Amino acid sequence: MLRVLLVNNALSAQARLISLIHRCGWQLSQQVSTLSAACIQLNQAGAELVLVDIPSQEETALSQLAEMAAKFPDTYFLFWVSKKPNAELSARNVIVCLRPLRLDGVLKQISEQAPELLQRSPKLKNLAEQIRQIAQAKRVLIESGMSEDEAHHTLEKMAMNQRISRCEAALQVIKTYQQE
Repeated sequence: MLRVLLVNNALSAQARLISLIHRCGWQLSQQVSTLSAACIQLNQAGAELVLVDIPSQEETALSQLAEMAAKFPDTYFLFWVSKKPNAELSARNVIVCLRPLRLDGVLKQISEQAPELLQRSPKLKNLAEQIRQIAQAKRVLIESGMSEDEAHHTLEKMAMNQRISRCEAALQVIKTYQQE
């Protein structure tokens, strides 16, 4: 189970980030309000992942924050920002996610930029696999002539009508089209 340190400056972000932590099966080890407090915690107890809500007015300091993150090479930092940074960040342990924070987007970025995090968290790895299967089913439906919205709606409706998960509906779609 991944130990997570949460750094947040806004209550609106707190609920969203805690929801992400619970959905991914991570363990919230500590919650602090500043990066300096986070550094103290990392030096004392460590964590595998640090979730940081960066207010819009502080996004210009993203490169300095990435430099700080580089001092903790065994810890990944997920920065939650309102717009894509102008410059590429050099630290390999930094993941930048855009608001709103959606689970599928975060998992895609983690699987691309930090696949070893998936290996550390079985629940996260399982969620990433489910999202991959749903995306594959949508591609199959799109190739059969549907728009992306129609494919999404078809999977949602199929899951609701049959009282199954979207992942199970996606697997049914994939199997059906593989047999043809």
